[in-house]
Amino acid sequence: MENKTGKYLKYALGEIALVMIGILLALQVNNWNNNRIEQNEEKEVLVKLNADFKENKKALNKFLIEINNQSNSQSTLMSLVGVSKEELYKQNLDSLFYVTFGASEFAFADNTIKNIMQSGKLNLLKSEKITDLLYKWNTLSEVRTRRMTKLDDWANSQFIPYLIDKISFKQMDKQGNYSWAGKSKIKPDYYPLFQDIAFENFLDNHLWFNQQVIERCEETDKLIDKIIEATEPSTK
Repeated sequence: MENKTGKYLKYALGEIALVMIGILLALQVNNWNNNRIEQNEEKEVLVKLNADFKENKKALNKFLIEINNQSNSQSTLMSLVGVSKEELYKQNLDSLFYVTFGASEFAFADNTIKNIMQSGKLNLLKSEKITDLLYKWNTLSEVRTRRMTKLDDWANSQFIPYLIDKISFKQMDKQGNYSWAGKSKIKPDYYPLFQDIAFENFLDNHLWFNQQVIERCEETDKLIDKIIEATEPSTK
């Protein structure tokens, strides 16, 4: 009986061991499969992020060219404050005003980053460097948007209303080839405007707002370069 009991115990322990080994192997295979799925998802996210930010760089560089042109036009207008009428009218003032108030807009490709942030898939990214860069991107985007909104709000609520009875918007819009634009029959005289200290102050403030936007955009451009580098597909 003792021999039989010993054999049964050995058999039972052997069966238990086989079951445990089977469970462990199943868990290992399941973990391996889950890791493989997560790795594939991570690669897909990184590829999309890399493509998005390469497009973002193009859009931002185009916007920077436009806003720097606006700033240059404002600086030219500033340099003409207080000059003689003869010197003033050597310039194409309508063109300078048109560029100064150019409607520069751009939108970033942000579907991928919004998706991973909102769906909780940020933990798919194993690189702490990349997640830190994406958090910085969100923070800087908020700051940049506030700066751009302040510039637009101030220009529309303060600067443009000040110019309403001082320049011809019809002549200014001619530079954009709009159907309604053209030479004004009123023939406005811009000389008194360029002798007004208030105009100089408006230009100075506009330049300051513009500079804030430019600096935030330049910071954004550098951050985009870092994100593109960090998300570049591995050649290994």
